[in-house]
Amino acid sequence: MSRSLRRGAVAAVILATAPILAACSAGSSAATLQVKPDSAATSIVKGDSALKLNGIVVVTDAAGNAPANVSVNIANNGSADDTLTAVTVDGGSQATLSGAATIPAGGSLLLSGPDQVSATVPTLNEKPGQNAVITFTFANAGSVTVQALVNAGTGQYASYAPVAPTTAPAVTVSPSAAAGASAKASSKASSKASVGASASASKTP
Repeated sequence: MSRSLRRGAVAAVILATAPILAACSAGSSAATLQVKPDSAATSIVKGDSALKLNGIVVVTDAAGNAPANVSVNIANNGSADDTLTAVTVDGGSQATLSGAATIPAGGSLLLSGPDQVSATVPTLNEKPGQNAVITFTFANAGSVTVQALVNAGTGQYASYAPVAPTTAPAVTVSPSAAAGASAKASSKASSKASVGASASASKTP
C-alpha cells in the first residue's frame, strides 16, 4: 500500500472514532454529574469525608430578585455519610434548608434540584450575571467557600428557582349578604329575648 493511501486510511479511522470518543467523554462528565455551564466547582476532604461540589449556582426568581436558591451537586466519595448543616451567602445571608441534607457515602445530593432538599436565602446583594460568595458547612468535612454565578430562574434554571409562596384567595362579602346575616342574627336575638321574657312572666305569682 502506498504512503498516501496509508495516510488516508488512518485519517478515516480517526474521523470514524471521534464521535464515539466525544460521546463517551460527555457521558462521564456533564450529563452524569449534571454540571451546569459557567458554574463553579470545588472539593473538600477531611477524615472519612471526601466531597466534590459541582454545578454551584445561585438561582433567583424569574425577574432576577430574591429570595434565591443555592444549587449544587454534592458527591460523597468518602467512606462515611456527611450532612450539609449550613449555607451562607456573602457572609451574612443564612439559607434555610427545607429538610435534612444528608450525603450518603458513595452517593450524592442535588441541592435545590426538583423534588430535593432546597437551600433558600431571603436576601441577595447580587443580580444575575454577578458572582456571590457562598460558604458550605458540613458536619464532618467542615466548611468551604467559593464564588458562584447568580442566574435568573428562567430557561434551564427554571426548575432550580425558589417556589413562589401561595396565598389563599380573598373572600368578599356583598353588602346585601352582610345585611341579611345581620338581620337574621338580630331576629334570632329578639326571639330569644321574647321567649325568656314569657318564661319569666309565667313564673311570677
